[in-house]
Amino acid sequence: MSTSFVHLTAERPFHRIAIIGLGNVLLGDDGFGPLAVEMFRSLYECDSNVEILDLGTPGLDLAPYLYDTDLVVIADAVYPHKEEKPGTLCVYCEDDLGSSHAQLRLTSHDPGVRESLVQLRLAGHAPSEVIVVGVVPESCGLGKGISLSVLNTCLIAVDTIARLLVERSIDCRRRHASAQMYHGIVS
Repeated sequence: MSTSFVHLTAERPFHRIAIIGLGNVLLGDDGFGPLAVEMFRSLYECDSNVEILDLGTPGLDLAPYLYDTDLVVIADAVYPHKEEKPGTLCVYCEDDLGSSHAQLRLTSHDPGVRESLVQLRLAGHAPSEVIVVGVVPESCGLGKGISLSVLNTCLIAVDTIARLLVERSIDCRRRHASAQMYHGIVS
């Protein structure tokens, strides 16, 4: 398993943070986003200003969740610009989403992310920072379940989300009891 990484840092206070999982749990590896945020919720404890949301495939209904946030971290299945092996972890900033570096999974939530961000930018209420923590899917077939390559990367993605928060001085602590529960599943 390899990791494609963009290193991001910030030195300002964050007041409203959203960790958002996007994807359809019925479409195999497209369910990575919902799985990642539920694992994050189980493994980590954060400040009360951190919302952890499994939004499924909201389309343009995503905009209210992004409205006036300081930091948004989106977990989703991604197809990077260059070919990567399934299970590769990719981290992108908002600028990458509009370029050829990243393409979010082409399902009903793909246009919702870009269009919601554009709409909020025009209205002056866009998030200050957007980061996508994604994984390259192996299969997004109906009823396939999450592949082993994506499942093995999920814990790394969850730890990456926590690291991104800590790098921004956001209180995020590992829960010790539930860490034992997931250790056997993802190892």
